[in-house]
Amino acid sequence: MKALSSFALVLLLALTSTVALDLISACRIFSPANYLLNCSDGWRITGYFTPIEADFASGAMTEVDIEGVGKMSFDADFAKVIFDEEQGFGEGWGKTRFGWYLGNYNSKWHRSKDPLDANNSPLKPNSIAVDNILIPNDSVVTIPGLPDGYGKEQFVANDVGVTIHGKHIDIYTGEGKEAQDEMYRVTFEDDDQLQRVCFEKPVLR
Repeated sequence: MKALSSFALVLLLALTSTVALDLISACRIFSPANYLLNCSDGWRITGYFTPIEADFASGAMTEVDIEGVGKMSFDADFAKVIFDEEQGFGEGWGKTRFGWYLGNYNSKWHRSKDPLDANNSPLKPNSIAVDNILIPNDSVVTIPGLPDGYGKEQFVANDVGVTIHGKHIDIYTGEGKEAQDEMYRVTFEDDDQLQRVCFEKPVLR
């Protein structure tokens, strides 16, 4: 009996040690220190929004050729905010006076019922454009130094942009003039305003 009890005790100690080591490993994997591995400083933050044609009254019209639709005319300033031919970029999408959205990508104009991200999914209030070399697509991103609720927001890296390279994040702020004002509020790109950014890679299933 004593020999059996000793064996059982040794087995119990071995199992306890194994469980303890597993718990330690798990804590290392999920500890805050581990998440800091995906944090870095020195990021430029800008914003982008969806203009609404009804907010523009330039008096001039621009004709564009829409893929699968044909030629249509829109307020010249509105179309330029969506895509500026001279600069080669713009906000990407705008809400037309007809209620649907006009976008420009792959050197063509497109029609959609929603403003779209780079994956052809509707843009969301927490969408951001990133450089996927540094932040993988669909990562969850936080920028704690931003003002108000933006610093606590969990952004989703589901968009890209022709001007988004390296440590640069572009935050989608929504539609219309208020969204344009918010766009300027989240912009921090001077050398003394660069932000700390943290991200968690998407879980592969």
